[in-house]
Amino acid sequence: MQDKKCVVLVVSSLRMGGAEKVASFLANALADDYKVVLVLWSKENQFYTLDSRVQVEIVPNVYRGIFGNINRIKGLIRIFKVHQASLAISFIHQSNILAILAGKISKIPVIATEHSIYSGLNSKIWNLLRRLTYPFAKCVTTLTHKDLQHYSFLSNVCVMSNPIALEKSESKDYLQYKPYVLSAGRMIKSKHYEELLRAFSIFSKTHKDYSLLLAGDGEERERLEKQAKELGIKAVFLGRLENLYSLYCNAEFFALASYKEGLSNVLIESLMCGTPVVSYDCPYGPSEIIKHGENGYLVELGNVESLAEHFEKITSNRVTLAQNTKYIESRFGEEVVLEKWKALIQKFIV
Repeated sequence: MQDKKCVVLVVSSLRMGGAEKVASFLANALADDYKVVLVLWSKENQFYTLDSRVQVEIVPNVYRGIFGNINRIKGLIRIFKVHQASLAISFIHQSNILAILAGKISKIPVIATEHSIYSGLNSKIWNLLRRLTYPFAKCVTTLTHKDLQHYSFLSNVCVMSNPIALEKSESKDYLQYKPYVLSAGRMIKSKHYEELLRAFSIFSKTHKDYSLLLAGDGEERERLEKQAKELGIKAVFLGRLENLYSLYCNAEFFALASYKEGLSNVLIESLMCGTPVVSYDCPYGPSEIIKHGENGYLVELGNVESLAEHFEKITSNRVTLAQNTKYIESRFGEEVVLEKWKALIQKFIV
């Protein structure tokens, strides 16, 4: 029997997040056809479960700054050699840059994947390194067609959506909160949950029976819990949850107040469950997912009053909006995206 070719996936960690979720999905899905090695910088806060066939390698953060990154490149070169890698797939700019450099030295083809908007990278140094190194990748993938436009300096770039799969799980734990609005994601500043709370506060003045359920955790959680109490709203902080299926299915609608998104997994997942969505029209993902007035609403960025008005609007049109969500499976279903990934891998694997 011929040995399987080795695909190495490089991601900083498996904490809760969009890129991390895709990395774990790909690692598990590719294990049938390839020897899969997953390289992490840290194993702390691992949120996603891996197939037992996936081999995990840790390249620890021994040094800070440039010396730490040189150490990681050396670690990747060693792993590529030990496992006789035929291809590497990396996730998010820092891992992309380091994997591309290690791949160039090792003569291993690298597919670099972007999971946030191009303009979201604020560091001038990392921006420069991105422009210098990305041309050496065999392919760079972006999540949206709008973000693709920023990579005009590349000839080897394509759009690759996140593969979305929902494990059906029936739970009655949250029925006590119905009717409720759902939001989910990391509680960090760029998600602007404080504006979501304010919008819900306005909305709840005429919809006193509604609750706001928030799934996720992060540095802003304590401050947000305090704000919710001050506003006097029925907000329930659920913490990190791996399976949101039942929450999506029983929500009246899903709401997002983020100021920047790649291709939002949670918006897609909600629509796949037949639950309409309302989101700020932030760069770049929401407008590629939401058909305004058909399966949800796009709201002017930062306009809290308009966000609250569209909460009202979505409750009045929920049934019609929900009927227009089913097409989403054919675009973002995991089997559809996995086949695209397999074709891309076959194109570049050595």
